[in-house]
Amino acid sequence: MTTYDTPIGNAPKPGQDIHLVRWTRSADGWSSETVLCTYLGGTPKDWIVERFGERVSLAREEWAQFAF
Repeated sequence: MTTYDTPIGNAPKPGQDIHLVRWTRSADGWSSETVLCTYLGGTPKDWIVERFGERVSLAREEWAQFAF
């Protein structure tokens, strides 16, 4: 698979640890889920990361980079 970095905000560097966040709506309101992972690359639609030693793709429409 060919991946490439997209210039979206402060793009992380491959090998960098990043936090991603997604918000979900429930009957009680909104709640967030965050993940700490290692950035490997990306496509226009996905973050390609390593999480718990496994390579996974997370949809950019659901997940955003979380900054402290």
